[in-house]
Amino acid sequence: MHIKKAVIYGFGKWVDHTIDFTDESFVCMYGNNESGKTTVQQFLLFMLFGMPPQKRAGYKPKTSGKMGGRLTVHDADIGAFVIERLHDVSNGKAICYTSDGKEHDESWLQKQLKGMTKEIYQSIFSFSALDLLDIRNMHEEELGEVLLGIGMTGSNQIHTLEKKLDDQLNKLFKPFGKKPEINQQLASLDTLDHALKHYQKNEQDYRTSKESLHQLDNELILQQRRLDETRDAVFRLNQQRQALPILKDYHRLKNQHQTFPDGFSFPEDGIKRMEQVDEKLLPLKSECSVLQNNKDAYVTKRNDLQNDLYDETVYEQLAAFLEEKQTWLDRQKQIDEYAKTIQKSTWQINEELKQLDAGITMDDLSWLQLPFSAEKTWNQLKNEWDQVELTKATLNEEHRQLLKEQEYLHVQKETLQASLMTTEQEYDLQETVRQYYRQKQIQDDVTEQAKNWYQLKNRQKSQTNIWVIGGIVASALISIVALAIDRMLLLSAAGVILVASVGQWVLGKRSVLELDEMIASTNTDSISVTEEEKQEAEQLLKSNDDNKQEWSILQDKWRSNDMAFWKWEEKQSEWNHRNNRLQKQVAEQIRQYPFLKQIDLSHWPALFHSVKHVLDEQRHKKWQEQQCEELLQENRRYEEMIDQFFHDSEWITTNRSTMDQLTEMENILHEYRKSLSLIDQYNEWIADTEAKKNNIQEHMRLYEDELAHLLSIAGTDTKETFLAKGKQLQEKQECAMKIAELDDRLVQLLSGDDYETLIVNEPPDERALESAYERETDRISDIEHFMEQKRQERADVKAYLASLESSESYSDTLHRYTAEQEKFENMAEEWAVLKSAKAMLADTKRHYRQTYLQQVMEKTTHFFHLLTETSYCRIYPPEENKSFRVESCDGIRYDVHELSQGTIDQLYVSLRLGISDVMSREHRLPFIIDDAFVHFDPVRTKRIAELLSSVSNKQQVILFTCKPNVTEATANVTTIHGRIPLV
Repeated sequence: MHIKKAVIYGFGKWVDHTIDFTDESFVCMYGNNESGKTTVQQFLLFMLFGMPPQKRAGYKPKTSGKMGGRLTVHDADIGAFVIERLHDVSNGKAICYTSDGKEHDESWLQKQLKGMTKEIYQSIFSFSALDLLDIRNMHEEELGEVLLGIGMTGSNQIHTLEKKLDDQLNKLFKPFGKKPEINQQLASLDTLDHALKHYQKNEQDYRTSKESLHQLDNELILQQRRLDETRDAVFRLNQQRQALPILKDYHRLKNQHQTFPDGFSFPEDGIKRMEQVDEKLLPLKSECSVLQNNKDAYVTKRNDLQNDLYDETVYEQLAAFLEEKQTWLDRQKQIDEYAKTIQKSTWQINEELKQLDAGITMDDLSWLQLPFSAEKTWNQLKNEWDQVELTKATLNEEHRQLLKEQEYLHVQKETLQASLMTTEQEYDLQETVRQYYRQKQIQDDVTEQAKNWYQLKNRQKSQTNIWVIGGIVASALISIVALAIDRMLLLSAAGVILVASVGQWVLGKRSVLELDEMIASTNTDSISVTEEEKQEAEQLLKSNDDNKQEWSILQDKWRSNDMAFWKWEEKQSEWNHRNNRLQKQVAEQIRQYPFLKQIDLSHWPALFHSVKHVLDEQRHKKWQEQQCEELLQENRRYEEMIDQFFHDSEWITTNRSTMDQLTEMENILHEYRKSLSLIDQYNEWIADTEAKKNNIQEHMRLYEDELAHLLSIAGTDTKETFLAKGKQLQEKQECAMKIAELDDRLVQLLSGDDYETLIVNEPPDERALESAYERETDRISDIEHFMEQKRQERADVKAYLASLESSESYSDTLHRYTAEQEKFENMAEEWAVLKSAKAMLADTKRHYRQTYLQQVMEKTTHFFHLLTETSYCRIYPPEENKSFRVESCDGIRYDVHELSQGTIDQLYVSLRLGISDVMSREHRLPFIIDDAFVHFDPVRTKRIAELLSSVSNKQQVILFTCKPNVTEATANVTTIHGRIPLV
């Protein structure tokens, strides 16, 4: 099964979104965290397997009231079909639409999934990073069993279930444990049992009273039985008292019935039957006489008709001739139609030959033959001619276009060549541009230098002014101080400072003048190339470059045109050869069919059908002439036979047409058949009359036999004695009916034994019966009084027992013992169920191991070999006390806990792929992986991507990931970037 497209109406954060899984078998859906990848995965599971209402509510979109979608899948057996589920329609059940337009329900989808459920699917065809994390956190001693379970079912649930069963069994019971619940319950029952035995030893009186109560119960049961027997006897005696008058009448009638003679023979309802026989015999005798008279009249008329007929062979010949009459008439009609058709065909053929105007005459049609191959040949020649003419026109047009293009290119080349510069001109322009940029660079350098010199000049002016002002101020201050303290030496120092300041000012002034001269000298240079000249030179150079490029393009087009001319010449040569071959074939056809010479080749196929039609009409005309001649011969033979028959029969034939002879034959045969019909009618009436007569006589014999039979049964000879004997029999029957009626009443009143006794013997004495009834009634009173005494004694003993049982210690202990025993039984039943479940799980594992584990291990070994880059060549499942093992290519075997964590992850992935491959042979479902390789390094990620790509050749693989390195490793597959659409 291959998922093609998912249309999400609303599911979680996805609303009105379509995901196209394309036609690729390996699809990678990439997106950051919280981008909706897991929601898409849950949507796919929801569409395939449904979802409970409570869980569906968690995926109901916040921004839309519609929850559900459509999933387009392709199955190898039934083709493409669409699965649609809506939250509010049929409680989320699926509606499937197949390509033939039919709708199917949830059961049909489950049938296509072959019973696959969501849980089984996730354990076989889906895994995630959490599964690898569980493997990483597992103890060494558990790892082997978990991998075995994954190899068998695709998940670690078998190991989890076994561990859970072991924990529950140990929690319930251990053979030598004290803490398990069953062990504690057994100890509690032992304690309560000892307490009950202690109470029972101190209550011996309780047992004695119990035995007395039991004896009293037995005595009451015995007395109750005697009471029931006595009451039954009273009831029977009372029945006999009520039945006594009926018994007396019964015995009286029985004695009267015995007075009638034994062996009394008389037919049942004999008198009535005798009267019925007499009533039916008289009309039958009268009807029999009438039928005999009718029969004699019919025989006379039949004989008269038979004497007037010809011999039967004459009528047979007439019938034979008349049977051929319609055929003769039909042939005559066909002859006339053939004559008209032949005349019309001759005229039509002549007209069509005139219209063809191909020089074909009626005589030519006799020898002309147009085989089926001729039509094919003419069509081929016509098509070939059309192609040759079309090719010729195409070549002429192509040649004209090539010449036109060559002329245009020639003009363009001459024009463009005239506009190209010489090498010297181009060099001069380039030198002008270079000179402009050199002068511009110098100008920029001079400007920058002048700017620096101005700055230096200003600084020197400022420094000179500072020196002068500072010297004058310092001299003045020193002079004032020297005058104040009267130190002449300080005045000399002040003079020296003043002279130095003036000297520094003079030097600075000279330096500034030199700078002015230098700046003035740099400004005297001028630029010889202007901006306009530079732009004009650049424009001319650019235009020249464009012309060069266009010249190169023209050169390429010129070479292409030359190549096209060469190809055209080859096509023209090929056309000449093809045309010559066509002309030879046309000449050969004209030699075979000269009339084609004056017909254009393009009309040959149409001419073929026209000539073929004329030839068909000519053949059809000849066939009609032959048929007409055969019909004429048949009619002549038939007419000669009729004439010969009339001559042999000596009937009149002079000047009579065949139609008149046939009419006379029909009249004779009609009279013959009419006479035969009357004869058959008379024979039928005679037979019918005879049958009726025989039937009446048969009825008469039956009634006469019935009368004799009645007299024979009664043993009489006359009707009078028969009737007297019948009256006596009626009296005996009435007596027997009364006896039977009394017997029915006695059966209802008396019991079975009493009835059998009293019906045979004489009725009992009434006084003795009353005495026995009173005696049994008194006995009932005595038994009831005795039972009342025993009931009182039983009540006293029971009250004593109740006082003993009212002790709370014994009753509480007994109640607790019963409750604890019931609790123990429930625990034991639970322990037995868990033990059976563990045994069944072990049997299932053993069966699966024998059936599928070898196939899974072979596939797992193949995948593991590829993932580890041939580092490991074989995998051994656990057996006996050995753990899961792998064998490296150098023959060394390692237990699973000796492997690195990355290798264990690779082994786990190989197991999941192996079980999926084996199971996919029956369940062809997509394999879904949710970020299972986030802990893999880039090398291992690339290996697993390559492996999944090979797996996708047989099974669709859908990978959800948020890691860019995974998408890079799967760059050769279709990648869908998942993100939540803006609503």
